[in-house]
Amino acid sequence: MARVRAVDQPLRRDVRLLGRLLGEVLVEQEGQDLFDLEEDVRRLAIQRRRGPMAGRRASAAELAEVLKRLPLERTEPVLRAFSVYFQLVNLAEQHHRIRRARAYAGAESPNPQRGSLEATFLSLKDAGIPAARVRDALRRMQVTLTLTAHPTQAVRRTLLEKLYRMAGLLEERDRSELTPRESAENLESLREEITTLWQTDELRRERPTVGDEVKNILWYVEEVLAEQLSELPELLEWAFERAYGESLGPVDTPVRVHSWVGGDMDGNPLVTPEVFADTLRAHRARGLRLLMRGLERLGGMLSQSDRHAKPSPELLASLEHDAAQLPEAEQRLGPRTVGEPWRRKLRFMEERLHQALRHVLAQRTGDAGALPPSAYRTPEALLADLDLLARSLEQAQAAKAGLRQVLRMRERVLALGLSLAELEARVPAEDAVSAAASLAPGGPAPSDGGRRLLAVLDRLREAQAEAGEPACRTLILSMASTAEDVLAAFKCIQHAGLWDEKRGCATVDVVPLFEQLGALDAGPEVLRTLFANAEYRRQVDARGAQEVMVGYSDSGKEVGLLAASAALYRAQVALTRAAKEAGVPLRLFHGRGESVARGGGPAQEAILALPPGAVAGGYKATEQGEALDHKYARPELARRTLELILGGVLPHLLDAQPRPSDEDEQAFRAAFDTLAETGRVAYRSLVWEDPRFLELFTSATPVEEIAALPIGSRPSKRKAGGLESLRAIPWVFAWTQNRAILPGWYGVGSALEDFAKKPGGAALLKRMYRQWPFFKAVIDNVTMVLAKSDMAIAGRYAALAPASTRPLWRLIQQEHRRTRKQVKRLTGEQRLLDHNPQLQRAISLRNPYVDPMSFLQVELLRRKREGASDCDRPLLLSLNGIAAGMRNTG
Repeated sequence: MARVRAVDQPLRRDVRLLGRLLGEVLVEQEGQDLFDLEEDVRRLAIQRRRGPMAGRRASAAELAEVLKRLPLERTEPVLRAFSVYFQLVNLAEQHHRIRRARAYAGAESPNPQRGSLEATFLSLKDAGIPAARVRDALRRMQVTLTLTAHPTQAVRRTLLEKLYRMAGLLEERDRSELTPRESAENLESLREEITTLWQTDELRRERPTVGDEVKNILWYVEEVLAEQLSELPELLEWAFERAYGESLGPVDTPVRVHSWVGGDMDGNPLVTPEVFADTLRAHRARGLRLLMRGLERLGGMLSQSDRHAKPSPELLASLEHDAAQLPEAEQRLGPRTVGEPWRRKLRFMEERLHQALRHVLAQRTGDAGALPPSAYRTPEALLADLDLLARSLEQAQAAKAGLRQVLRMRERVLALGLSLAELEARVPAEDAVSAAASLAPGGPAPSDGGRRLLAVLDRLREAQAEAGEPACRTLILSMASTAEDVLAAFKCIQHAGLWDEKRGCATVDVVPLFEQLGALDAGPEVLRTLFANAEYRRQVDARGAQEVMVGYSDSGKEVGLLAASAALYRAQVALTRAAKEAGVPLRLFHGRGESVARGGGPAQEAILALPPGAVAGGYKATEQGEALDHKYARPELARRTLELILGGVLPHLLDAQPRPSDEDEQAFRAAFDTLAETGRVAYRSLVWEDPRFLELFTSATPVEEIAALPIGSRPSKRKAGGLESLRAIPWVFAWTQNRAILPGWYGVGSALEDFAKKPGGAALLKRMYRQWPFFKAVIDNVTMVLAKSDMAIAGRYAALAPASTRPLWRLIQQEHRRTRKQVKRLTGEQRLLDHNPQLQRAISLRNPYVDPMSFLQVELLRRKREGASDCDRPLLLSLNGIAAGMRNTG
């Protein structure tokens, strides 16, 4: 433990430093009284978790009383103090993760960091996988990350930029020998950023628009991911050579970036055809600008003179072609680039991008004509010129004089295209059915959603005509359940003219999203029916694969964690089998959220726990907007995230992931199905069958307040209705806010207890936990949720509910105690997370600082429901603050 504490000392140092600076800012900006109040609240919150039980209860009662007496005008600065503190703690933790990764990468560390690419390659080598097989797997690996908005969090870009600058200042303190003057300057810069952070409104005055969410999502691509993806092949090469002792050879970046933001019409009326078209233009404009900046930097680097480096005939011929096709640019650029053929080529390439950008900007004002033939239309044209540059540099003995930067630019274009991220569209299946029915002669008028879909497809045809298929070529059908749903969407795509005559197929893929239990179980038969349809089979064969999305959110909300996990595993096995029988490559798309109840958890463990063959057609998953901050906010964090994902996918492609024998897995799956059924019955009896539950839920969580507050562009419900229409994100978010986190564990304790009573049941469960990665991942995620939950605080929220719901709350408390007991018995832990002391410490350090915001939120909810006005803003601050402290919120 002494070593662990020593490792954590730099983190504690950074937290103390940032906390001290925040304290100084609070005194300066709000006065000593606020600082003293905040310190009193913090002291009581810490005492509530330490010492004898009687003292804890007394501290809790005193804390509640202090906050109850707090005037409304004082609640906001208190909440902001804790919320800003958590932003700083999150920043320090992110920096410490980077520090630890650097320590592993340093010469003093004999072993690579767990989950890193080097560790993955070493494990493959130890398993006897030859280098040639690994090379082949890397060259066919396909990983797609689809960024999505998060309707319970939309961090303002200005705050992201402040935190980004502070991260650089912390890094400077670690990695530089600062003089006293430089150290003082560094501290003053940190203090300035914290002061402006305090003086900046972290909340928008109005609900964020879809455009706001597009900007927030693309910030991560522009500022972090673009560079990391361009360097990924070099990272693969370095790690491979360290493990295998030989060169990897040429490998392209295997990662592609997509986005739903601005294309997701499922339950969001603000994603109109006009917004969809604007998003496509925004993607393209920002992508072109990023590429132009990159080519400009390359031009500054590739200053070789033809006196000292001989240009290839191919390069000279291309320059002649450029000059003829771009006479104005030739006249403007010619005198500046005489004798510098590589720089000259790059300036022509910039001009082609600039022409494409001018066309996009003219489209916004309605002044655009046809795209000039000399402009880059698709990534392939730009890639061809970059490849030409690379060949000519090699031939001119300039492989060490700029070739690496050209190759990085090439990888960036491969990963991001010309548009930063490839947009995807999503619509409810019922909209596609309505739209298709309206196309028949004398058919009924389409629904509003059907009409919108047809208009969006028209805009998509225009976008593809300008920018090719990569603008957007995926249509996801949410709540799909039949082959007819998919065929209806296919009919709409054909009607819109989204068709490639040469290949004889549509230029958009239809992706059914199976979300609920019945749809997951019926999914394989849906595929068989589709593949038996001659016209659709020709489409799939021409496109090369069928993509199917499996949803972790609505299934969990419908039947609980265990039954949803079993259904998803079962569906992936059966879908893979159905596609294999038909000879159709299958790409599974995992609709994961950040919370455990929505498929969240450690990325590499989740991938390794997938069924055999589940990533044969590539790995694709959603990345929730909420998760982007702690996965991609810094280059080093993004690199670590990418390593973890690739380190999970690669063993699957080589069939080298840890898994039990086929015989054991059959027994384990049968046992898990039994657990799932017990858990389903327990969960359904509470959530869907007890008439008191809805009243308890709406009273004991801030779900109604979440729906009413301007947090995200998307409504919390797909349509009018009760619990069945509530989206999974606010469902989980509400339970996380009240600290119960019920969707992540309810029914698990009953299932484990019941199974353990069977002859040999307890021993089988322990063997499953040791030998089956899937079961271990499920239980470890439940353990994490239990460690984060606080039923004493949740009880304060429950006290807001009518007295008639008290018996139901006692039932929930009993199940929570049962689940804790059974999980610890299964894992052998004395305390939750004993096997993960790092996470255990992080949670124990955070909880005392989250608690005051929870106590205050309860008080604000009570006042609001009693008719007090002006509670909305402090309530929203409490939502954001608790979310920052809890992580994994939705």
